[in-house]
Amino acid sequence: MDNKHYTCSFSHLILSGRCGCEFSAKDCVAEKEFTTCIEKSSSNDCQTLYKKLRDNSNFALKSHHIHNLSISQQSQIKMGGLLALTEIINQSPADKIDNIAKLIALVKQKYKSFEKIPFSQLMPKIAAFKFRQHKKI
Repeated sequence: MDNKHYTCSFSHLILSGRCGCEFSAKDCVAEKEFTTCIEKSSSNDCQTLYKKLRDNSNFALKSHHIHNLSISQQSQIKMGGLLALTEIINQSPADKIDNIAKLIALVKQKYKSFEKIPFSQLMPKIAAFKFRQHKKI
């Protein structure tokens, strides 16, 4: 195994504890902690999936002409999309993703291509997702 690291599209979600991934590795530069991916093909799949989720979520987020989304909007697309995919694949609701790479492998197995994912079924979950849950007093 080589020591190359690749982009982790879901780094923020992994660091927050909402997701896990068998290919994630923590790293630091100065005092900033981030997650990298140790598997090139997994990194590529995650980047492709995020791009598809982003491209298909403009209507749900009312972000048609916005090129730079906030971290909150990116997290909403990523976590909402992963949770919706988990619900479709497992036929049950989820609030956490244990292994992003495994989920993406199941998605690829079921749909054969990211283009065939039923994005219209994911959008309500993406639109409704709130990263921080406010506690009622």
